[in-house]
Amino acid sequence: MRLLLLFLLCVLLTACDGNTRDRRAARGGDYVSAPDHLYFQNIRSRDYRAVTPEQGIVAYHHDDLGADAELVLVEYWLEDRAELQLDGQSLARDQVTALRQAVATGKSVAFSEDKARAAALEVVDDYLRLTGG
Repeated sequence: MRLLLLFLLCVLLTACDGNTRDRRAARGGDYVSAPDHLYFQNIRSRDYRAVTPEQGIVAYHHDDLGADAELVLVEYWLEDRAELQLDGQSLARDQVTALRQAVATGKSVAFSEDKARAAALEVVDDYLRLTGG
């Protein structure tokens, strides 16, 4: 009976995919799916101060980031996409993974304090999670 329930759960989860993988591949690496958006909004956004510069755009600033560098997660929710900005410059996917590696290993000079380094790592991880990475 347990195996049958497990099998049904797997089938249900597979059937409820909604072609997210196909849409992500078609729309690029900055695509934000509805489940990822909802997870961020309901769980992760509490650590951020949200600013709405214009309709359909929300910029999230982490509360614990220091003044060394400005790392902002920007969500364009009307377009189902997001970007990560460092000091006003949008980062490409490979730059985001390089930044994550540098922050995780402590080699990033942009975030010198431990608290800021942990916050920067959170922001990068939240961006990657939001965009399915």
